[in-house]
Formats: sequence, C-alpha cells, structure tokens
Amino acid sequence: MEKKVSFGGTRRGLAPRVKRCLVLVALLLAVGTAGAETVPDSTARAARKERVKEKQEVCKERMRRNRRNAKELRGLMVERRNALVAAKKEQVAEQKEVLLQRAEAARMKADSILEERNRHVTTDTLYVARPAETWTFRGKSDIFSNDFHIHTGEESGYKSDYYMYSDPKTTVGVMANYRGISLAVSLSPSKLLSDLSDMVSAVNYYSNTVGFDLTYEKVDYFRGKESLTAKSRKLPNTNLRSFSATGYYVFNGRRFSYPAVFNSTWVQKRSAGSFLLLANYNTGRLKIGDQLEYAEHYPSRLHRLDMNSLSLGVGYGYNLVAGKHWLFHLTAQPSVMVWKKYQLHTVGDDGTEMVDKMPADHMNIFIVGRMGAIYSWDRYFLGMTSVVQHYKTGKESDIALRDTKWKVRAFFGWRM
Repeated sequence: MEKKVSFGGTRRGLAPRVKRCLVLVALLLAVGTAGAETVPDSTARAARKERVKEKQEVCKERMRRNRRNAKELRGLMVERRNALVAAKKEQVAEQKEVLLQRAEAARMKADSILEERNRHVTTDTLYVARPAETWTFRGKSDIFSNDFHIHTGEESGYKSDYYMYSDPKTTVGVMANYRGISLAVSLSPSKLLSDLSDMVSAVNYYSNTVGFDLTYEKVDYFRGKESLTAKSRKLPNTNLRSFSATGYYVFNGRRFSYPAVFNSTWVQKRSAGSFLLLANYNTGRLKIGDQLEYAEHYPSRLHRLDMNSLSLGVGYGYNLVAGKHWLFHLTAQPSVMVWKKYQLHTVGDDGTEMVDKMPADHMNIFIVGRMGAIYSWDRYFLGMTSVVQHYKTGKESDIALRDTKWKVRAFFGWRM
C-alpha cells in the first residue's frame, strides 16, 4: 500500500523557520546600520570643530569689545568727574572772589566812616589827638585784690578790728585797636594752673567825654587776721559775690583825655585837667562761714553782709605831659552814698538768724582814685596804671565796714 505525503504539514513546519530567518536578517541589518552610524566621520568632525572655533572667536571678540567699551566708559566718567570738580572749584573760587570783594568793600566803607569820624574830632588837637597810625597793639598784665575791714565799737559790746582780704590774682592779655575800635582778651594763669574758682570779669569803655566800668567779682578764697601785724589764717566757707557799675562825665573833654592813659587810643600832647562827674552803683553779698577772732565776746556773730549803695560825686583829673616822652595821670573822685541798704545777718548761740540794718554815721562815702605813668618813644610805649575804689559805711562807735578794691596794670604796646 502506497504511503501518501501531506504538504500541509510541511508548510506548517517551514513557517517558523522563515520567521526566525527574517528576524535574524533584521537584527543583522540593524547591527550593521548602527555600526555604520558609530563609525567616525572625519569630515563632519572637522566641520564641528570649525564651528566651535568660530563661536569661540566670536565670544572672544565680544569680550574684547566689551572691555574696550568699559574702558571708554570709565574714561568718560573720569572726564565728567574732573569736569564737575573743575566746575565746582571754579564756582567756589568765584564765590570766594565775590566774598573777598564784598569784604573789601565793607572794609573800605568802614575805613571811610572811621576816617570821617576821626577827621571830625571835637577835641582841641593841640592838646588831644588821634594817633597817626591806624593800628595799636598792647600786651598787658593785671593784678587785683579786694580787702575788707570790719570795725566794732563800744556800742556793739566789744571793741575790735578784723581784716579780711583775697589773695592777689593776676591776668595777662592782649588788646588790638583799629581806628578807635578795640578788642581785648585776658586769661588768668593762676586759674588755669590751679583749682581756684576766683574770677573778676570787667567791661570798660573810655572816651574823652564819658566812660564806664562794669565789674563782676567772684571770690571764694579769703584770709583774715585780727590786726594788721597779726598772722593771717584761711577763712573756710567765706565768699563774695559783687557787681559794680561806675560811670563818669568829663567837663573838659576837648583838652583832657582818659583814653590817652588807660587804653592808649588817644594821644595827650599838652598838659590839661578837668572836673569829673561820678556815679556808682554797687551790690554784693559777703558770706562769712567761719567765726571771727574774739567771736566769744559777741552776743551773736556775723554770718552774712548784704551790700547795696548808690553814690554821686564830683572829682578832678589831670594829665601832665613831661618833655617828649613822659605822661603822668592823677584822678581823685570822692562821692557820697545818696542811697544805701546794708543788712547784717547774725546768728545767735541758739542758732537763730537775725537781720539788722547797719547803723550809719552822718556820711557814708565812696572814693575812686586813678594813677598812671607812660613812657613813649617812636611808635612804642610802656607804662603802668592803677585804680582804687574805697567804700566806707556804718557807724564807728557801733559797727563799720571798709571795702577796698584795687587793680594795678602794666603794659607795653606799639602802633603801626
């Protein structure tokens, strides 16, 4: 019996093999294509390098251009800043020039006013005249002090005298005068070099017709003794505060000059004198914190003294011109206290404070004395002046007070 061959089974057996063959061929083709793509292409790589190089060159050129622009910008900024600084300097210089011109115009105007004032003087120029120079400079040194004398008579219960005085104080200073306008500055070396709080402040004005002295005194250091020959001792907690205003009027101001002696702003050419009218107001407080000697003999002791007075008087002053170089001055100005209010504050043994008016004699006086001597040659001068003020009030048979203020000045100066 013949065996029959079935082709259907054969086709089913080939199909899987064909599929596997096709998949293998596809894989081989894929691998080949991938391998072909990974093979370096020298031409493409060179092209890429060229493009990268071109980009780098472009970046470098851009950076160089930016640096040039920044440098140019800095230069422009520096130029602008220098231009602004130069403009500011020019503006400041212009403003300074304008200010200098204004100052010069003001100085010339002031000079013309002062020169006109000096030209129309009311003095007799044969006796008193302005210096020929426009500037006067002077260095000076002052010594001043304040002394009190407390006297008690029989009516007070015990007769005694007690003296109190402040230590002399010294100041040094300079003065500049331009065509009759003066400015002075003074310092106290003792105050700068120690802890002393004593102080004297003064404002002075001297002219040929009128003048005044304003003085404020602050003294915190006093010494005292029971007689002129006894040894003094320090008085703790004792101080003085006082203010004094003294004014004068010169009847013969055309030929007699106070400023020729006391501030050197005028020149006395010939000897002359004049009567003077004086007015003085004085107020102050003297506090005594330590018992005076012989305090045990008093039923109460002095604790504080309040002083107020107004004085009026007439005096006489004289300037003596001796030769070509010397000038001497002397003034006496007595006055009477037309009003006064002196109060005594005392403390009893029980600690109570009592206030009484100071008893008075028929006359309480205030006296001012001035002296001076000046030697001059060429444009230079040196001299010495002194001023003494003396108050006397109270009643000698009961209790009386004498207050003396004095000042001595030495100076050297020149004119230009």
